[in-house]
Amino acid sequence: MADNGIEREFKLLLANDAERAALQALLPPAKRRLRQCNLLFDTADRALLRAGYSLRLREEGGCWSLTAKGPCCRPQRGPAQRREAERTVPAAIAAHLKAGTADPLPLLHRATPAGVALALAREIERAADCAPVLPSGSFRNDRDEIPLVLPTGLAAVLAFDCTVFDERTTEYEVELELTDDGPAEPAEAWLAELFSRAGIPRRAAASKRARFEAHRLANGR
Repeated sequence: MADNGIEREFKLLLANDAERAALQALLPPAKRRLRQCNLLFDTADRALLRAGYSLRLREEGGCWSLTAKGPCCRPQRGPAQRREAERTVPAAIAAHLKAGTADPLPLLHRATPAGVALALAREIERAADCAPVLPSGSFRNDRDEIPLVLPTGLAAVLAFDCTVFDERTTEYEVELELTDDGPAEPAEAWLAELFSRAGIPRRAAASKRARFEAHRLANGR
């Protein structure tokens, strides 16, 4: 997560594991391999989703974090941008959140960055309109991360994700997250050149939350 609480990232779908392997062959080896278990929260009528907010509890390597994200700004060019706040959560509290016996919203008031976290907490509370915010679904994500310094000196993290939404749906994705405040155009050009070298078309990806909900509705859940 960026220090200023603004997530800037390019998200592209891959057709299969072969496309993933073709891209990885052009890059340094992954520095981190992670298994992420994600639990989403919403009201019963999906009020947060309709308002563009995301609230997620993630387990990664035995550690838990609660993350809130605001509505996404997706320009025709450049990275998708959205506000983001996060905090670590003790395992005992995470167990209550998973069981639906703890309210995740008060925890956001102590997330970072503080200003972004407080604004997101208040906006999500308004969107929920006093309805309980409870676990609404889960998915698993296996991630390979490659920290990069792009040719212009911009720091970024390239992530290869294999996301299992349900027993029938697995998707492959590339995320390039910009961790500096520099201009995004050179990063976009670098990513386009990488895909061109691998012979893979670029396919814009929606957020995992949006895709999870699309699969849930398609499966009648």
